[in-house]
Amino acid sequence: MASSFDGDRSTQRIRERRSELRYDGGLAASFTHTPREGTGVRVVRCRVESLSPSAMVISAPIHGDVGEHMWVELDGFGPVRCEIEQVRDDGFVCFTLINDEARRRLGIWVSWLRRRGGRLAGDQREHMRARPVDTRTTITLTTGETLTAHLSNVSRSGAAVSTDCTVAIGDAVSVGKVPAHVVRMSETGFAVAFDFVLEAADADRLVAGYEVVLLASSKAG
Repeated sequence: MASSFDGDRSTQRIRERRSELRYDGGLAASFTHTPREGTGVRVVRCRVESLSPSAMVISAPIHGDVGEHMWVELDGFGPVRCEIEQVRDDGFVCFTLINDEARRRLGIWVSWLRRRGGRLAGDQREHMRARPVDTRTTITLTTGETLTAHLSNVSRSGAAVSTDCTVAIGDAVSVGKVPAHVVRMSETGFAVAFDFVLEAADADRLVAGYEVVLLASSKAG
């Protein structure tokens, strides 16, 4: 039986979520589910109807029980640990069990989704990807640090870069002179979606051919 403390805690969570940035539009996802008969963990495809850094409203053909913990895999972001808070006829509501840094990154991704109308990097394949003649580029972080990288491919809407730069999905970066957000990790680096679609003539000019310039004092040191 749920205690009054549990009810108070749930009410407090709802109040806090009302002030959060939220994306409502539907996102492809999946979650882990353990059937009551204990036949093993299943992966269930679902749709996230509403998403904020601290909660999700999920439509799914099956669901667990209130209080059950699960992993929700958001297409384009990755796995998020959650707990079911409310069961509905068409799915359930869950709140996220993540630390402050992970919540910050999820919040950045939610903001990015709102700006792009929910379109992920995979939705932009109509923009032809090609390897530029000059693959040099730079990655500029929000700290202002600029690092050398190489382009695997570039299009009007995004790019894949090869670098040992440490970033996370949702992080804001600049590739060459173009602001972007990290949308996928790879073995050699990561992929970004630009914050705006480039003109075809600008795709290479603004992204490729850049390198870190060392000042004379830095070279001497």
